[in-house]
Amino acid sequence: MILGKPNNSPLEEYELLEQNPPEPSSSQPESVSTPSINSEANSETRNSSESQSSELFDEIDEFAQKSGAEADDFASNPQFQHVLTRYKGSDVFIKRACLGIAIFSVVLWVVSVLIYSHSSFASTIKSITWQTDVEVSGKNITLNSYSPKFANVTMDSYRKGHFSAYRESIHWLTPAQYPKRDSSGGYYLSEDLTKSYVVKQIDSDYSEVFIKSTQFSYRNDFFYIDKVKLNPAKRIDDFDKNFHIIVTDTLEQWRSSSFALYWLFNPVTAQFVPIQPPNNRDKLHNDEPQQEEVLDKLHFADFSPNGDYILFGFNHDLYIQNLANDEIHKITDSGSPSIFNGKPDWVYEEEVVADYKMYWWSPDQKNLLFVTLNDTDVQDFELDYYIKDRTEIGTQYKESDREKVKNVNQYPIKTTIKYPKPGTSNPLLTLNNYRLEDKSTTKIEGVKDGLGEDFIMYSGIWVDNKNFLMKLTDRTSSILSKKKFQPEVSPSRVEEVSKMNVTEAYGGWVEKLTPITVIPRDDRDENSYVDKVVVNGRLQLALYDSVSSKEYTKVLTKADTWDVKTMSPVIYNSQHKVLYFLSTIRSSMDSHLGAVSLEEGEKYFPITSTAIDGVYEVDFSSDGQYASLFYKGPDQPWQRLVNMAEVHDFISSDAYKEGADTILQKSPSINHFEVTSSNLKDTNIPTKVFKKISIGKYSDKSSARANVIEIFPPNFDPYRQKKYPLLVYAYGGPGSQTVDKSFDIDFQHVVSASLDALVLVIDPRGTGGQGWEFSSFAKNKLGYWEPRDISTITSEYISVNKKFIDSTKTALWGWSYGGFTTLKTLEYDAGHTFKFGMAVAPVTNWLFYDSVYTERYMGSPNSNDNYEEHAKIKDYNKYKALKRFLIMHGTSDDNVHLQNSLWLLDKLNLANVENYDVHFFPDSDHAIHYHNADSIVFDKLLRWLRDAFNGKFDERF
Repeated sequence: MILGKPNNSPLEEYELLEQNPPEPSSSQPESVSTPSINSEANSETRNSSESQSSELFDEIDEFAQKSGAEADDFASNPQFQHVLTRYKGSDVFIKRACLGIAIFSVVLWVVSVLIYSHSSFASTIKSITWQTDVEVSGKNITLNSYSPKFANVTMDSYRKGHFSAYRESIHWLTPAQYPKRDSSGGYYLSEDLTKSYVVKQIDSDYSEVFIKSTQFSYRNDFFYIDKVKLNPAKRIDDFDKNFHIIVTDTLEQWRSSSFALYWLFNPVTAQFVPIQPPNNRDKLHNDEPQQEEVLDKLHFADFSPNGDYILFGFNHDLYIQNLANDEIHKITDSGSPSIFNGKPDWVYEEEVVADYKMYWWSPDQKNLLFVTLNDTDVQDFELDYYIKDRTEIGTQYKESDREKVKNVNQYPIKTTIKYPKPGTSNPLLTLNNYRLEDKSTTKIEGVKDGLGEDFIMYSGIWVDNKNFLMKLTDRTSSILSKKKFQPEVSPSRVEEVSKMNVTEAYGGWVEKLTPITVIPRDDRDENSYVDKVVVNGRLQLALYDSVSSKEYTKVLTKADTWDVKTMSPVIYNSQHKVLYFLSTIRSSMDSHLGAVSLEEGEKYFPITSTAIDGVYEVDFSSDGQYASLFYKGPDQPWQRLVNMAEVHDFISSDAYKEGADTILQKSPSINHFEVTSSNLKDTNIPTKVFKKISIGKYSDKSSARANVIEIFPPNFDPYRQKKYPLLVYAYGGPGSQTVDKSFDIDFQHVVSASLDALVLVIDPRGTGGQGWEFSSFAKNKLGYWEPRDISTITSEYISVNKKFIDSTKTALWGWSYGGFTTLKTLEYDAGHTFKFGMAVAPVTNWLFYDSVYTERYMGSPNSNDNYEEHAKIKDYNKYKALKRFLIMHGTSDDNVHLQNSLWLLDKLNLANVENYDVHFFPDSDHAIHYHNADSIVFDKLLRWLRDAFNGKFDERF
């Protein structure tokens, strides 16, 4: 059984209507015919057959009473099929006789009808049997197999992860960490199913336990290992003064950062020693008994490049610990709720660096560059916690001292985060250099020159010991500036290498960046590097000769029709002189692994076959010699460990053509493939189809096409006298990509299978994966193209397939930016296409969201009328045309604040809009998972949608 295999449907052309959609009709919804079961006996006398029929219908009636409104189509229900099968299994002779008579009568009747109507016999048979191949939108598609013996995908099976592709965590060892046994390579650390940390080797039976148990004791308390950080410069089995870092008791702060306990682990003695700031460490080392011994949680703790030192953060200050003499030196003393040293504040972590740290060691360990963020002028945003204990709240600079009274918070625990909003003060950044030799710190000048006081630092990297390269932008992320810092040059200041206005150049913006890739040069002191650049609107790889190069030396991937994936790793393999990366070379919905040679005229080598659909992710060893390759779809996902030397040997052979799949699939999958496969084999899976739909024109009059996924329910039959409800899901954020060919059985599949519904997933104009010309539609246009594209695609889809879509049962939903997209589309559409909507944690006015993200796309609110015109919900009366809509939000959402939903509810009240439901989740953040909320939010979405499709919300207010 092939699951989720794409259908290569021709392009669908839809005309985008610029005028406002028509007002909704006041007429009643059209009636929908549904299959019925005739329970009347035709014979006048009772016999055994009639008795069994009574039992059958009694069971059906009992099942219907239990199922209520949910059992409106017995023919497609597995439980009904089970009852029917039992009935068919008895009194074979009588049933065969009756069946023969019945079949003869039916055939005679069908032939008569065919003769009378001159219709096609094949088309008649097609209309009364379940089909593997059916016609949708005028094109043939192949459905996944269906059996009434199997259950459909359910919320319960989805929640239990029955169809999730387990992914083993692989931590590749560097050559310096390899065991003493040999240096053949391919070693990695993984967590065993027995909860032990084990060192293994690719293509080998070697397996050595590194940490036997994830539980350990310290001073009569038990702790459980969350993470292991290996010493970067010691062989893993070299026990001479070898320490590793262990992480326990992690409390999430924001998306990447956390508070946790960090320990030094000695594998010889199996001893765990807490890493602590000096004051608390002195108390712990005091021989006298303490009244209360409380370990301080740190922001982070990491090794220096040579493994001689540990750098850690506590209360927004930096400390360095010398492992040779156990001495701790405090690098900064300015840390406060408004001053962040070496770590990002909220907006930098969320929108800029996507990391828990902002410091960079030079390879020779002589210099440590770190950022200081001054948030003094950034306004506070208050978050209240009504239920959580003070130890559960990770957003605070210091833990609250307020205790619960009789297990309740008499007053909410109030916290604040520094959260800049459009047009308000942003964090101010300074770059500092700490010299390990003399323990001195110097503020580096020239970083902000030409970019303004509130510039943004997106990334930095040491290209070699003498050169640090950074990427900076102005406040609106429109001007990209590359600057270099050379610690050996006096005076120590930053110099600009190049500068570009990316908005003027290609309608773009700067956002989270992957680091540049260093290319070592043995012939000189300075290294070269490879960076991602935009050429003719496409993201490509380019080689720069040195840090001082103003322009790239050459473009390595010369492609006019595909992109290097924005967040793809770019890894250099010095042995084969190639770069590995992921690209959209097959289509914008695929992600294939390939290589480009630095020595053979920028020749491209496909590693995963570009002849077939595929979405891949990869995690390489630092030297590019080994890879953990994860195939995400469209078929069942697998994970394999790959020796890249074997791949290159295959590439050099005559057997190599369009990919090295023969080698990639040589090794067994390590993600428990068989377990998931067994679950899939016994389940009816909705069918997923990928397509592109033309929705408009580019400036050169060529077609702009939206990526779309169609999901069809199990046992879908467009020829039955039945109409299906339709759900549309969208995110729509600038540069984002929701539609790809991954195999993922998610909430959309649950809806399709549970509610017997069609589902569309749409990436409108402005999203990613299709080059900058497509993404740039979003520039200065948040809230403009999303509703137009989604309503147009959906309305045309319904029109083309009106024979099997119930246009009175159409819904749209989304989360976060998708919540904004949902509400904005419902406002624009005004009940014409969509009758229902569900918005979870929605942005409702972009003045409420953070400044870095919003101004990246919209500029300053003082210079852009689109903040008022499109970037907020404003025509509240349009919602009256809907049958009903739903809003849900976590009360402690640090990302999209509850303010968004409360502001909208007030506007709806003022407009006398009452046809909506609301559900708040106490103390939940943007992910909505506190106290079972992660289950309830999806249960409520599904139940609410079932009620909508069953007509419970048809009454107008």
